[in-house]
Amino acid sequence: MARKYSSTSLWAGVALIAVSVYFFLASVSLISPPAQAVVAALLSAVIGFVMLSAGTALIRTYVIARTVEQGEQAK
Repeated sequence: MARKYSSTSLWAGVALIAVSVYFFLASVSLISPPAQAVVAALLSAVIGFVMLSAGTALIRTYVIARTVEQGEQAK
């Protein structure tokens, strides 16, 4: 039986998590002296959280789909 689900969502989730780490680090550097750009730092942190949640949701969806697919193949 051919695989129904590709690993694209897994790799997209990993990429989103990696980019979210970049945004978290950017928010820390924006809030640090000498330039204290508080609004930009908060926006960067929010973007990081959104990307992190999207990445984990994609990985979770991939894992659930693979588990269901393997369960169907075992029957």
